Amino acid sequence: MPPVSPNLITVAKGFDGGNAAVAVAVNSGETGGAPIPTATGGTTGYTTNQAKAAGLPADFVTVLNSLNSLPTRSALISSLHQVTAEPYASMQSVALEAMEQFRFNALALSRGDKAIRLFTDAEVCRLDDGTLIPASSEQRPTDCKPRKISQASRWSLLIDATNTQASLNGTNDLASLDYNIFQSTYGLQYDASRQWSIGAAFGYGQANLYNYEYASSTIDSNTYSGGIWGIYRPGDAWKITGLLGYMNLQYDSSRTISFGGINRNAWTNWSGNGFTTAIDVQYDWVLSGNKADRNAVRIKPNTYLSYSLHSQGDITESGADSLNLAINGHTADSLIYGLGLTLETPVQLARSTRLIPRFSIGYEYDFNGDANEEHQLTASFADVPALGSLDVLGQNRGANDLNVGLSVELETSEQFSLYAGVGGSFWSNGNELNYGGGLRWRFGGAPKATLAKAAVTDSAQPMTAPAASPQPSVRGLW
Repeated sequence: MPPVSPNLITVAKGFDGGNAAVAVAVNSGETGGAPIPTATGGTTGYTTNQAKAAGLPADFVTVLNSLNSLPTRSALISSLHQVTAEPYASMQSVALEAMEQFRFNALALSRGDKAIRLFTDAEVCRLDDGTLIPASSEQRPTDCKPRKISQASRWSLLIDATNTQASLNGTNDLASLDYNIFQSTYGLQYDASRQWSIGAAFGYGQANLYNYEYASSTIDSNTYSGGIWGIYRPGDAWKITGLLGYMNLQYDSSRTISFGGINRNAWTNWSGNGFTTAIDVQYDWVLSGNKADRNAVRIKPNTYLSYSLHSQGDITESGADSLNLAINGHTADSLIYGLGLTLETPVQLARSTRLIPRFSIGYEYDFNGDANEEHQLTASFADVPALGSLDVLGQNRGANDLNVGLSVELETSEQFSLYAGVGGSFWSNGNELNYGGGLRWRFGGAPKATLAKAAVTDSAQPMTAPAASPQPSVRGLW
């Protein structure tokens, strides 16, 4: 039998208030009106005029009669669980996690591991030392015969998709539940110079709550997100990324109510808006004397601070008559500090084939993770304002999270690679399993030129920004 939570006690008091109101109307001698039927076809013993005098809709009197007719305490508790707004309150944690997933994926794309470098054609001349320079350069040899090569451009195409399956464990008599978050992200990044890059991405996904412990309640949402970021590289090993993001959530909910002859479904749809921002600092530690070695083992520690806010307007259900809930608008937020590291160990399998395993581990602390005010909604029965409103808590993830991940990239050529990954998060009050995969394709093929051996002489021309897989470049050309 489910425990009697504070949420449930408050709801029960509301129903007791309804019973008391009917009793006052009866004792006042109010008569007349049509008899109010029971849910099973009999009569409740009250009339519509008595219900009106009590300030209650006639249907609510039918509900009170059904509650009073339940044979056991267990059945009564089960029925009260079906009419609370707790699933809506618990959805606050899911919405904040959906925004954190977008933040995590966008920052992962900005690191370049999944970047699809775009290429352009360039006309070049070869110097005596083998270096290539633009055919338009004043330093071109007089006997130059320009030829075209494929050269990495300033642009990268970014694509990623992940899916998360998670469970929250019930604490303090709150219900446990499951949720899943799907997130696909698409964007472009522009390398303005060796030090600076900017990027933008949009995403589509879903965030759904299901397997609510105490009742048949589900909440589904479609998510539409967008974000911009900037990258600053103060040195070859350091990378600082700042992110601003927005998410719109379009919700649909369904809540089944079934007890004492009452069989109804309350449903509604509403929208929420989310904002997220983060700053991420990463260091690339190359465990090799040759810092340009593509197959060197790398350790990449990072630290970050992120803030997310979810805001939704008023919600009013339909379909359940006097048991429809009205829920006040609410704003919830999270402030997370995290640190971790990634170990990258490339393995050369053949001349043009590499296997690149990456293992990551990290810790996060959410300063608002277990704060009641972030996961609490104010609700009332929409058609029974006389009973007033009540505050309802929802389950939260807790403050602490240990997360681990393993991804493997198979690079079959400099143009094409496949990657897949799996990871887990272990929150104070639950756990997540996330997985994803995709491909990286460098448009236009790999450059056919040899690496330039001389420094850039034209300071007006930017140099190529560092990439996960360095490509040959042309002196004086991007």
